[in-house]
Amino acid sequence: MSRLLVVTYPTLVPGFQLAGVEAYGAEDAESAQNLIGTWLDAGEVALLAIDEGLLEHMEQTFIERLQAADNLPYLPIPGSEPIGMGISRRHRIEEMIRRAIGFQVTFKGEATEVNES
Repeated sequence: MSRLLVVTYPTLVPGFQLAGVEAYGAEDAESAQNLIGTWLDAGEVALLAIDEGLLEHMEQTFIERLQAADNLPYLPIPGSEPIGMGISRRHRIEEMIRRAIGFQVTFKGEATEVNES
């Protein structure tokens, strides 16, 4: 699999494109579902990165369909909107790495971040 597709809000698309990534804009979860659905129907083979702001508003049945698709694995990417007071950007990235490889990575010499609520 040598293709990466990003689905995010339209204002963030140019940044991904400048980085050389194939990015598509969606104003809302419904339009993102329609776009991704066409890829699922066509049997597209790629890694799909979806803005977590869009992903969290998608229908559960669609997410289950996406999870069952072997040729279009997906991962949520942090969006431009903050998701909570106690969750830092670093923590969100650490969590994505943990989900991708199956265990928590820590780096020697770095202090563990404590979230204060």
